Amino acid sequence: MKSAIEGPNCLNICNGDCCSIKINVPKVLAEEYIKRGYADRRDFIRSDVFSFKLRFDEKKGKCFLFDDKIKGCSVHNSGIKPPQCWIYPTNFSSSSDKDISCKRANGWRIVDSEKTKEAEKLLKYYVFLCQLEAKKEAKVFKNRLNNSSSKNNLIDLLKQTPPSHLAGFKDTWDSLTTLSAQGLSLQMKKFCRQFKNNCDSNYLECKSICDKVLEGLLDFLQQNMFKYIQKNGPDTDGEYSFLKLTEFSKK
Repeated sequence: MKSAIEGPNCLNICNGDCCSIKINVPKVLAEEYIKRGYADRRDFIRSDVFSFKLRFDEKKGKCFLFDDKIKGCSVHNSGIKPPQCWIYPTNFSSSSDKDISCKRANGWRIVDSEKTKEAEKLLKYYVFLCQLEAKKEAKVFKNRLNNSSSKNNLIDLLKQTPPSHLAGFKDTWDSLTTLSAQGLSLQMKKFCRQFKNNCDSNYLECKSICDKVLEGLLDFLQQNMFKYIQKNGPDTDGEYSFLKLTEFSKK
């Protein structure tokens, strides 16, 4: 695509408008970003399309690869920019008598339609391979759940979390972590009652999840989360709320 189009130098005119798109990537590309120092594992969340989604800064409205210093994508000239980004703003075809515009400028034009056709075929094959990889990644979810190191880490996190601050779980690069509630959540209250019905503690003042509730919670997770992913696929943001999992467990 790079040699098939002509147009302005994005980094000289752009404020990263196209970086407001949420992009999915395969694990192999995510690993390359980490290897070259553009990212670390915290910059990726599990996705329902490919294996991972690039972390998105909701406050800035930008992909994490956006660089404030250059006002554009930090991997623009690296050779490993996500393929989906390369087709913006031209896509694979355009009217031959009209320049193509983005939000900031115009002047892009496809100069080699044969190359864009080849690029379109390659992108379709890329998507196919990414989807195959994503299915394999979903199947090894149990490994992330049962790995002793990640499980112990999850237990430590839960012991440090007030039940009213826990909304569910988040599936990260190689382990599960906690999903914080926005404000106070009453979702855990049903688990507290179910697994420790003689508890005298004030739920909203409780500072941590006790061992009895923790044991029941992990068992619930084992029984339902993997089945949920098998049936519905990974969640779009790698997040699994108690509401979502308890509704599924009732079916």
